Amino acid sequence: MHASCLSLRLALLAAFVAFASPFAHAGDADLQAIEGDKENGPPFFGEAMDVKGMRPLEGVRIRAQVKGQPLPVFVNTSDEGRFSLRGFGKSVDPENVDVQCSMDGYRLLDLTRRRVSKAADAATVVECLFEKR
Repeated sequence: MHASCLSLRLALLAAFVAFASPFAHAGDADLQAIEGDKENGPPFFGEAMDVKGMRPLEGVRIRAQVKGQPLPVFVNTSDEGRFSLRGFGKSVDPENVDVQCSMDGYRLLDLTRRRVSKAADAATVVECLFEKR
């Protein structure tokens, strides 16, 4: 990859992380219900954005699967580019959950994930950054 192209992508990714924190949007009712559900383990939530204009992408397919388990879970992002998933059980370490983002006509540039705190039941934030093909 050409160095200037890589520099541009890294700069765009830094801007995405700085300005597109889904935790700031945690006010919707579905997310509050999921965060309050401690029986299912740590939840996952996040958003998908188009690098051009940093606009949210609706209909991004989110695939989450516990490593070693046969069946994944699928959800799509909302019209605001957000998604949320209940936890996969108290005994499942969020690090053992593989999360992928995809959308027809777009190429995934970066997928980042982080826990919101060090607490055992802390949510995992997933951010997907795309560019149009």
